[in-house]
Amino acid sequence: MQHSRRHFLLVDNPSKTTHLGTLLRCAAAFQAHQVLIVGHDKFNAQGSFGSHLYLDIVAFPTWGCVVDYLKRGANEDGSHRDNNSDDANEKHQITTAELSTDLRIPIVGIMGAYGGDEELFSSDGVKVYADYAGFATLSPGDANSKENKQDVLPHKSYPIHTRPFSSDACFLLSKDKRGLPITHARICDSFIHVPQICVDCDDNDTDAHSKIIQSTLLDTATIFSIVLHHFTAWANYKERSFAENQKFTKDTKSDMRRRLCRRYEENLTEKEIDCVVGYSQTEDGLILEQSEGVFASDY
Repeated sequence: MQHSRRHFLLVDNPSKTTHLGTLLRCAAAFQAHQVLIVGHDKFNAQGSFGSHLYLDIVAFPTWGCVVDYLKRGANEDGSHRDNNSDDANEKHQITTAELSTDLRIPIVGIMGAYGGDEELFSSDGVKVYADYAGFATLSPGDANSKENKQDVLPHKSYPIHTRPFSSDACFLLSKDKRGLPITHARICDSFIHVPQICVDCDDNDTDAHSKIIQSTLLDTATIFSIVLHHFTAWANYKERSFAENQKFTKDTKSDMRRRLCRRYEENLTEKEIDCVVGYSQTEDGLILEQSEGVFASDY
């Protein structure tokens, strides 16, 4: 079924045994347009209960490739659907001159669940920091400490209930409990978070209500489902129907394929894909970090 607004899941897949089953089940339930994984083209689908067979899962060898794919409107046939149009079938061929921020699908980083006061719930958003451990966080460091001083990222994070969407969205999610790695956060166009009353705060801490701390009450799949609920409600997705066994009615299963997912560039060998381990951010752009067996990226 075509929707006027598409949503994607973008997740790192550094190992062939990475467990993605529960996230894939959530993506299938909320009718994700595509699941984009970076790294290996194999993963652990346990927990998906077969729902991954109803998803279009695409494996990319590098982060540069997936950013370029989203920049082109996530269309592999060289055409681009107007991201500002309500007509899901309106497409045209793109040219180099048309590659601009107006055409690319924005990457929205999911910061996770945080506890705090009214600031977290405000539509004005909160600042996103790069902590000393190499992760993006909403918790400000000690302003009086030079050692723990944190850089501020250019984009704010907004509470999910404000539904700060205007077009298609690609949600970048980290399975690391510490949050989004800062190298991944730097490719995001915006951030969202699930705000909570600060129930994790110490009752003896008199300054607890002015703090923002990462909450441990919700797991990654639950946070992802909350995000997709708000996006699909905003985009007027039709609510799922349920069968007699109380399971939601699935979409039409895609054609039988031999792999769990398909590769974005078929001319790359599996050995080349396996050698890519990540990237770092510099002022000159994205720089790939590779293990032995380095190959050139076209990004």
